[in-house]
Amino acid sequence: MSSFNDRERGFEAKYSFDLEQDFRVETHLYKMLIQWAGEQMGMSPEECQDYTRKIIGEVVANPRENGVVALLLADFGRKNIDVTASALNVKLEELRPVARAEVLS
Repeated sequence: MSSFNDRERGFEAKYSFDLEQDFRVETHLYKMLIQWAGEQMGMSPEECQDYTRKIIGEVVANPRENGVVALLLADFGRKNIDVTASALNVKLEELRPVARAEVLS
């Protein structure tokens, strides 16, 4: 019976580790998207860093579905830059393998 419990604990630990890794990848992915958006809006690297902190802070304070994308779309609209939600989602999928590689390496 002990070997079964050991296996169960091993699977639980692996599951927990995988969830943590996925969270880290997603967090890095959204930071990369926000920095890309800042560059598209003409921000300097320092401004992009500040902008990333601002957006992440707003999403953490007010979590909602597609929070980052919604905030970016609103900011693009204020800057009169024509970017759609689908364009942001395409960019997210382009950045996903890069983010995964950077986090997992």
